[in-house]
Amino acid sequence: MRKSRLMLVAFVLVTLGLQIMMAGSVLAADRFVIGYVTKTLINDPFQVLMANAAKEAGEARGAEVLLYGGSGQAAIEEEMTIVENLIAQDVDGIVLNPLDARALIPAVRKINQAGIPLVLIDNSIADGEYITYIATDNVRGAALAAEYIAMLLNGEGKVAMIEGEPGGQAANDRRKGFHDFMATVPGIEIVSSLTGHWTTEGAISATEAILQAHPDVQAIFACADMMAVGVAQVLSRANREDVILVSFDGIEEGLDLVKQGKSAGDIAQFPTTIGSMSVDILLDVLSGEKDAADYPKYMDSGTALITKYTVDAFAEEVLGIK
Repeated sequence: MRKSRLMLVAFVLVTLGLQIMMAGSVLAADRFVIGYVTKTLINDPFQVLMANAAKEAGEARGAEVLLYGGSGQAAIEEEMTIVENLIAQDVDGIVLNPLDARALIPAVRKINQAGIPLVLIDNSIADGEYITYIATDNVRGAALAAEYIAMLLNGEGKVAMIEGEPGGQAANDRRKGFHDFMATVPGIEIVSSLTGHWTTEGAISATEAILQAHPDVQAIFACADMMAVGVAQVLSRANREDVILVSFDGIEEGLDLVKQGKSAGDIAQFPTTIGSMSVDILLDVLSGEKDAADYPKYMDSGTALITKYTVDAFAEEVLGIK
């Protein structure tokens, strides 16, 4: 009799244990897991703002957002490995900021083959399936910067550009927007257009080279705020307060340059909008609230020219900085 009771107790405990485990599995299955892969989360405030907004949007809807980024703006192999690991983890959805429009095609194809819904942000891909691509209209934003510089120079002068990492969609589009607009202004000459690799250090080297080769340059467009920080440092050391600086991103570092009078303007993006939209769209599709076909293939997250007259309002209203 004693043995029978012990066996019964053991059976009940095992059964309860299995029920608890099964309940836990159901809860885990109900909690969508999204892999968020951006270019890098190291020394890149714009990417960090997007990533944090994505995580907050997921948590607000009961989902888990796993944040990943490579070691730098050129870490293509690392990004591909991150994607493969997420596929192996069988995540429910992936948000991807491709470092290179062509190099990441194999990674996107693997996502497609695994049947995992995909949203692209910030940079697009040359081939592959995805729900939508959310990004700043970089061509339009860079053209806005060019128009502003041309206005400040009264339509005449020598200008230079500090570009992003070659191969990325954002870098290519910003170059196109700036160069194409300046080509319509007869009195403006682009004397140099060098890559700063999206980094402060890269922009320092590029700016030093530009000032040495073209000491008569009158304006520099840095197509990222962190690169503008480097440009401003070089201009300050060289006592070149006569050179107009305009940048692109609208993050705190760029806005500070405008507040300090070191930059004439900043083409602002809306990184928190990009991050939160990407996750919300995935969750809408995963939950069945929307179909992938309900979304356009490209969604513009918006741009705005920030000057000393609008910088404080933008910083407080968009970034929450007072």
